[in-house]
Amino acid sequence: MMKLVRIQIVNFGQFSNFTFDLSNSNIDVFYGVNEAGKSTVVAFIKQILFGFHLANQGSEFFENYTPLAQVSPMGGSLFFENENGQHYQLERLYAKGKGSKAGTLTVKCDNQVIPENVFFDQIKNIDGKFYTDSFIFNQDMLAKVDQIKQKDLMERIYYLGAANSDSLITLRDDFSKSADALFKKTGKKPPINQLLLEIKEQENEVSNSENEFSVYQELNDNFKKQRGLQHQEEQKKLELEKEYDSLDKIQKLFPSYEKLQDLQNQVRTINFDSKQFQSAQTLTIQAESLHKKQQKITAKLNEYSDDPEENTAVSKLLQKKPEVLQWQSEYRNCLQKDEQIKDEQNQLIALDSNLNKIVKMNQEQIIKLQEDYQKLPQKELKIEQSKSDNSKQFLLFGGIIFVVGLILLFIARVFGFLASGVGLALIVFGSYRQKQTQKTVETAAEQNEKIRQQRQSFEKRYGINPINLDINNLINEWRQYKVLIQNLKRNNQRKNELIGLVTPIAVQLGDELNQTVSTFEDVLNALDQLTEKINLEKLRREKQTSLKNSLVENKDELNEITTKLKIILAKAQVSSLAEYEQVQKQKLKQDKIQNQIDALKSNLQNDLSELKSYAKNKTKNQNDLANLRLKISSVHENINHLQEKTAEIKVKMENLANSTAVFEEKQKLANLKAKLKNLSIEYLANLFTAKWIGRALDLASNERFPKMLVTAKEYLRLLTNNRYNNIEFGKKITVTRFDGKKIEVQYLSRGTSEQLYFALKLAFVQQIQDEINLPILIDDSFVNFDDQRVNEIEKLLQAIAGSNQVLIFTAQTSLVDKLQIQPLTFKRGTKNV
Repeated sequence: MMKLVRIQIVNFGQFSNFTFDLSNSNIDVFYGVNEAGKSTVVAFIKQILFGFHLANQGSEFFENYTPLAQVSPMGGSLFFENENGQHYQLERLYAKGKGSKAGTLTVKCDNQVIPENVFFDQIKNIDGKFYTDSFIFNQDMLAKVDQIKQKDLMERIYYLGAANSDSLITLRDDFSKSADALFKKTGKKPPINQLLLEIKEQENEVSNSENEFSVYQELNDNFKKQRGLQHQEEQKKLELEKEYDSLDKIQKLFPSYEKLQDLQNQVRTINFDSKQFQSAQTLTIQAESLHKKQQKITAKLNEYSDDPEENTAVSKLLQKKPEVLQWQSEYRNCLQKDEQIKDEQNQLIALDSNLNKIVKMNQEQIIKLQEDYQKLPQKELKIEQSKSDNSKQFLLFGGIIFVVGLILLFIARVFGFLASGVGLALIVFGSYRQKQTQKTVETAAEQNEKIRQQRQSFEKRYGINPINLDINNLINEWRQYKVLIQNLKRNNQRKNELIGLVTPIAVQLGDELNQTVSTFEDVLNALDQLTEKINLEKLRREKQTSLKNSLVENKDELNEITTKLKIILAKAQVSSLAEYEQVQKQKLKQDKIQNQIDALKSNLQNDLSELKSYAKNKTKNQNDLANLRLKISSVHENINHLQEKTAEIKVKMENLANSTAVFEEKQKLANLKAKLKNLSIEYLANLFTAKWIGRALDLASNERFPKMLVTAKEYLRLLTNNRYNNIEFGKKITVTRFDGKKIEVQYLSRGTSEQLYFALKLAFVQQIQDEINLPILIDDSFVNFDDQRVNEIEKLLQAIAGSNQVLIFTAQTSLVDKLQIQPLTFKRGTKNV
């Protein structure tokens, strides 16, 4: 037994974090009012085992139980214990967007994760539908008792009767479906059914084709006869057409033959040499070209005047250019030297401003300046009191002592007189010394005044301040300045000489070029212009000479070409090229006639002899051609008549079956029969294989079904208190009442029908408990049971609980009281929750 010991809900439907611990007995009651969650727990057990959202419409226990609180994950765990004491935990969880919608299943055995097949192998790997139909009871399913068939019960027993019986059932069903797809006794769509109909229709087609074939053969013989007559007429027509075509061809070619005769009469012999003619044309073109060239040269020569005489004076002027360049260079040097001398003069004046005051003096004036300067005193006398002149101090001390003596006269007369005497003596001595010093200063001042007057006289005369004057240096500077003046004069003199040299040349150039020429640059530019002019004249003379030479060569070449042309024209016996061209045209005409003759001969080559004969009997041949045309027309009408008859026969033959058609219909029939044979073999193989597998499964389960039926009858007698004592399976399930009357399920009361359903399903569960022993879930299945039936079902459940675990979900307090079991409720804080 795989006993359920705990239900742990994480999130499922209206439940979150609920746990139900089941009792040690094999019967547990879940009590709760309607909408308390009883069916939700049943669905939880089912979906933890076999997956969420499987949507198997065969059972309402797969409806959506997404948590109402919109929490995640959905699911929980079931805890089982088997007869060996092993503890299994099945945890199935699902979070939206993660993994399969069936949820992720984790199987543990004694807290160790194991492969899920270890658990499901112990319950024979049944699916959710098998578990629902076999182990779950509710009101909706109780009403379906009339739908239970012996075949359905047998199918479930097959799972237990043989090893790998589930694979064998699938294989048997596949072979059975394949056989049904090929043939059904009352079907039309399966391939074998369709082939049987087609074969029957094809046999009729073959019979009709064989009847038509005899008529077809008679028409075929007549058709061949008409074709033979038609062939004879066609051969006759071909011979006539051949003869007609031959005469018609000669008649059509005869105009060409006549044209050939006419062209041959036009043939003339022309003496013409094409090479000589081409030479004459070439020479004529060359002569015309030379004549035109001669006219152009003559015209250009007329543009030139007579050769001017070479000007010797101009040539001499041009020879002066090197000298002029040298003079220009020397003149530029003189100009630079002028600037240099003037710069030196300005530097001397800048160094000593007194130089500018004497630059115009001559040698004698400079000597006089030097003498006057030497007569001047060089220094003035210094007027200053000697440091030893202390007359003021004597006066001061004498006055002080004299005052003190006067004061002492009133104190100490002797000292007073002594002090007064000393003071008075000092005053007298100081006065004397002061007068002597004043006299010396006045004498020195008079002498200095005389010196200043001499200097002023010198400065007034020469404009030079003699104070701090270096007369020797000034005179040396004057001498340097005079040397510079002499150099400047010599330089100016050379410039004038150079200008004098270039002036005659400038005058000649101005006259020659008729323009003003003055400076060296003008002279050089004029020389360049004159050189260019001379070069142009020289080039002009050379070109004129070249034209004259070309004219002579052109005349010689023209004379030579004219001579050659006259020789060629003389050979051709013509006087001019125009006459020669007429001869050429005649030659081209004759060539054209000859080409036409050759072309006609080529076309008529094989028929010339016949054309000559035709020309002799032209009228007779035309009559023969007309007669042949009439004969051909007559034969053509006969052929058309025969073709119409042949076509008529052919249409009749096409509407009948020929030998090919009969063969094709027979071949088609043979193909259909061969296809039927192959499909029949395949059908029988599938059918026999399905039957063989079914027989094997029947042999494996023959012991279980009769036992299950015996148990169901006992359960029915127990539930109905011996009112019904037998169950029979046929097309419909019937039960036998105590009085022997057989009643179909549809005529039973609702309560009795549900008792029958309980009896059959519990008997089935009892029969397979040695292979599959899972909890039986009863969800409010006794609402239609009266008290007597409740008592009877309570006895049956107690009997079943001896070997199976039973979980009852109910809202009936009377049932809870009868069972005398502490119920599990759906409120937190109550027992077992």
